[in-house]
Amino acid sequence: MRTIKSTSKSFQSHRRLFFFFSLLSIVILTLFSVANMKAADWKAEKQDIEQKVKKQKITINQLQEGLRLQQEKALETKGLERDLLADIKVIDEHLLEKFARLDAMEQSLARQHELISTKEQEIKKIQLERQRSEAHLQQRFTAFYKTGTIGLLNVAFSAETLPSMLSTQDSFNTMMLYDQKILQQYRQAIEELELTRKALTLEQTMLNTFINQVSTEKEAIEQNKKKKNELLAQVRTQTKLHEQAAKSIAKEANHVSAQISSMQQKQEFLSQGFRLNKGKLPAPVHCRVLTLYGGRSKNKLGIESTSAGITFEAPDGTKVKAIFDGTIHYSGFLRGYGNTIIINHGFQYYSVTARIEKLLKKEGATVVAGEDIGVTGETATLTAEGLYFEIRHDNITEDPLLWLDKNKLSLPDT
Repeated sequence: MRTIKSTSKSFQSHRRLFFFFSLLSIVILTLFSVANMKAADWKAEKQDIEQKVKKQKITINQLQEGLRLQQEKALETKGLERDLLADIKVIDEHLLEKFARLDAMEQSLARQHELISTKEQEIKKIQLERQRSEAHLQQRFTAFYKTGTIGLLNVAFSAETLPSMLSTQDSFNTMMLYDQKILQQYRQAIEELELTRKALTLEQTMLNTFINQVSTEKEAIEQNKKKKNELLAQVRTQTKLHEQAAKSIAKEANHVSAQISSMQQKQEFLSQGFRLNKGKLPAPVHCRVLTLYGGRSKNKLGIESTSAGITFEAPDGTKVKAIFDGTIHYSGFLRGYGNTIIINHGFQYYSVTARIEKLLKKEGATVVAGEDIGVTGETATLTAEGLYFEIRHDNITEDPLLWLDKNKLSLPDT
């Protein structure tokens, strides 16, 4: 296990080194290609990258807006999901209530069946007893009829004595009255049981009605729950779709952001075009160089100094041009320099052009390489000869001949 982990760490380390050297190689190749790029190609590529960055920024804004909308929709559907789950919970509670009521009613209905069955058994039993009693009473009536009433003939011819006959007749009468009373009790019992059975049957009918009603309500609730569950499934699907769309958009936005970052890095790199075009820049005027950087010179007043730049022998009326793209940092009169234009070329690089007769650009203006920024004249060179030119990095002057294209310069004899 340790060997596997160490191997994995070593592999990851090698991957990082490989990625670093690959990136370094790309940067070096880019630097080399940009350094060898013509000014027109460099400018075109820079403009192309600027346009692409603008388009990608529009794209990232659209993606971010789409991501926001998808996230809002996902939150909205999640809210619907919560509401539906709450509704389904209430429906489940109602269903439990209906199930409980149905169970109670069905139990009551079962008891009603048992009670009705019991009463019917009791009615049958009493009816049988009444039938037996009626048969027995019928036999008594027959026997009593055969015996007949006590008359003179019966008394004369009967073997029984009169008191015995009277006693027998009284006994028959008593038993018949008793039997009649029993039959009457049976009839009352049967009537009461019939009434009870009818009441129980009515209750059973009502219970069946209630059961049917509650069953209908239960079915309606179940149908509602089914619809809610179907809607919940749809909402959950929509939530997943919105979340997946948000993830996809976020992934695409990250990809576009990475592209923008890469292009901005390249754009920043290309913004250093002034430095990258060192030794290839055009001169502000196509005239002979009079004074070299660091050389000793004397002005028309006889003051001698060391030159921090170079001077050009520019005839009056010569157009002075910007040597590279930039922004006018200063345009006006500077003591010791005369009318001067300072152009900011980015990354603390400045070109200083002085002893200009007429200034054509104002401070804050944007210029491109080769654009006219001034015109030479005799008034500007009253105290010193020629058009003066400097290159500065921050506040430090550098030899302009290291920056300008020497192949297009006419240098003094050394």
